[in-house]
Amino acid sequence: MLLSKRLLLFSLIFASCSKESFLSGEDKTILFAEPSAMEIRRVWQDWKARNLVPTDYKVEQEAILLSGNFTFKMVSFRLNGIKEYGALLIPKAAQKVPVRMLIGGFGLDVTTNAFNLMSDSTAGASSHILAIPALRGQSLQLGLNGTTYTSPLSDGNHCDAFDGATDDVLAFLNVIAATESKADVDRTAVRGGSRGGTVALLAGIRDTRVKRVVAVAGPTNMLELTSRNSDDPTYRCQFLSGFKSGQLSAAQTRTLLIASSPLYFADHLPATQLHMGLRDWQVPVAQGSALQEKMTGHSDDFQFYTYDRTHEDIARSNPVLEERVTAFLKQL
Repeated sequence: MLLSKRLLLFSLIFASCSKESFLSGEDKTILFAEPSAMEIRRVWQDWKARNLVPTDYKVEQEAILLSGNFTFKMVSFRLNGIKEYGALLIPKAAQKVPVRMLIGGFGLDVTTNAFNLMSDSTAGASSHILAIPALRGQSLQLGLNGTTYTSPLSDGNHCDAFDGATDDVLAFLNVIAATESKADVDRTAVRGGSRGGTVALLAGIRDTRVKRVVAVAGPTNMLELTSRNSDDPTYRCQFLSGFKSGQLSAAQTRTLLIASSPLYFADHLPATQLHMGLRDWQVPVAQGSALQEKMTGHSDDFQFYTYDRTHEDIARSNPVLEERVTAFLKQL
């Protein structure tokens, strides 16, 4: 009886240790190989051919805030049939002002992009238009000086979180260009954290109207990260489930991974700040170092900073980071 129990325990342990990988049976060396110049060129050509012209623009909510110095708008639009939402905080200004876009992170079970902002009612004409897109499959929850504004859920696949989300950002910028006469979209800055940092980098790469990028703890090479985390549910959702189910070929999956990796298009980056945590195990600092190496020769336009922090606290109560970002964006 004792022997049987030991055999059963051994069997359970063995079964646990021998659990199949999500990509068991697939040739990972081919799927995650370094991209060829032709693959990179095809992604670039695909980006240039995309239709990012928004339609069906509508102001869903509008309010005058902060002693009449700002207008808040929650707007909707469609991108290739997908209904999306975005928030705008527009200063009262006598002339055109730059645009600053703020991009949220990603959580597998989190479909709300939540932001809590404090705005100075005296900012006036020296300020900027703040633009926050909900992104596909997500809604907005915006706390502004104690008042909360929310949007419905945008259409689309929540897990199309990098390449598709960058389409959303650029389409929202097109909305702003077409509807806000005070917006100087040729002086756009994009800031994001985690997934939002990657999308900020991709937006700067893909659209020359973006003149400044701030990426905080943002992955730069999703091909490499996914190869190391192929059993993680988040990476499976974002990149691998379609391949495993047969909906996407290996070539199509590679295209998505490459198009989600700013590293391979670094020579198209505008002036950029990248902030990484030395104790960040989700996005290792090596991801930032790799981009820094790619940007060798562009030292005046690329700033790379590291902090003794984790993924979760890199931007929390970090005055040094905020001072660097503020000084950088003031140059625009």
